[in-house]
Amino acid sequence: MPLGTIHWLPHRSSKKGRPYTLTSGRFRLFILIIALFCTGLATLFFRIGRDNARKQLSSDSKSELIMLRGEMYQLSRRVRALTVDLEEISIREEQILVAGAGLNLDFSTLLQKDNTSVEPPGADIFRYIDDLEMEVLLAERLASAEMMAYDSLVSFFIERESELARIPTIWPVNGIFVSDFGPRIDPFTGAVRYHKGIDIASVSGTPIYAPADGVVVFGGWTGGWGLNIMIRHTERVSTRYAHCSSLCSVVGQRVMRGDLIARVGSTGRSVAPHLHYEVLIDGAQVDPEDYIIREGPHASVF
Repeated sequence: MPLGTIHWLPHRSSKKGRPYTLTSGRFRLFILIIALFCTGLATLFFRIGRDNARKQLSSDSKSELIMLRGEMYQLSRRVRALTVDLEEISIREEQILVAGAGLNLDFSTLLQKDNTSVEPPGADIFRYIDDLEMEVLLAERLASAEMMAYDSLVSFFIERESELARIPTIWPVNGIFVSDFGPRIDPFTGAVRYHKGIDIASVSGTPIYAPADGVVVFGGWTGGWGLNIMIRHTERVSTRYAHCSSLCSVVGQRVMRGDLIARVGSTGRSVAPHLHYEVLIDGAQVDPEDYIIREGPHASVF
């Protein structure tokens, strides 16, 4: 069914115009062509925008992944530093427990023994995260165990404060450790002889301090020990300080840990200024190092 007629008029008069009859079928075809053209154009723009968005998203994802790997590496280093600090705390705490309470608790076994450097994340970042979570778990377990041990240690020390103050747990003099407890070559005879204390070399006149609370029960000259002093800390524990140059306390005097009691010398059977230090349990000499907390060739009393 014709809807109308369209006349085409050329600009040049030499050409004749042509009439076009507009039917409903032709009109619908025209509308369909325009719709398809608009749809194709919209689809083209959509694909171009989607591709650009994907490229931008891929670039952003790579940047975020690089940042995530960097943050994971820094976190891993912090966790490793934390585990090292916790291990050092556990070692020091164990020394205090052994010296003060006679216990032997080793919580450092919860940590991995290898101290390898922290590696940056590789291609498998999820495996790296799993390993990091395991390290965090071990650190949390150690921290929890340390907190429990600390609470027990505080309670124990509060209950036995006065008793612990009478255990000789510090170095009596600042010097260099030169001879330990047990068999050794006698410097005078060259024969093997049992050394019943430890020797700490120091300059003559260096202060000697009481390693624990107690009462001075002897002060004077005794054979090979020369000028020496003896302190009774408990009914069972006593200490002796030999080869002194002078005494700074008298018999019957109560001393506290850290009090000045004598000075280093070379009296008696001695080849150079040093302190011969003994710990006696029920009158028998034992190794003083079993009671000293601080160790090292230049360890001072405080």
